[in-house]
Amino acid sequence: MLERKKFGPLGYNMMYPFSIGDLRDSASVLYNYLENASSVKVPWDDLRYIFGEIMYGGHIVDDWDRKLCRTYLEFFMHDELLDETELVPFTDPSKLSFLSPAPSSHE
Repeated sequence: MLERKKFGPLGYNMMYPFSIGDLRDSASVLYNYLENASSVKVPWDDLRYIFGEIMYGGHIVDDWDRKLCRTYLEFFMHDELLDETELVPFTDPSKLSFLSPAPSSHE
């Protein structure tokens, strides 16, 4: 999310104070969660909630920005992420909560 800052508020309606500390803390939570997991299945719903509503979501005040953040997390954090075939596997767009509009002419 920090890389997006160099483009200004594009994508989000407001600028948010995301920091390296947020990233470090999120990485630590993810590491601890995965390291201490007792089952083979990764609890993606729990992790998306922790990151989207608590870690980063605590900064986000706009409802549309919160929805966009949730969509990013849905896109990147799912079971296929840990498959060995691809680093970032394709996600079925029909499963995302934030869909882009259909293409149309600008005439």
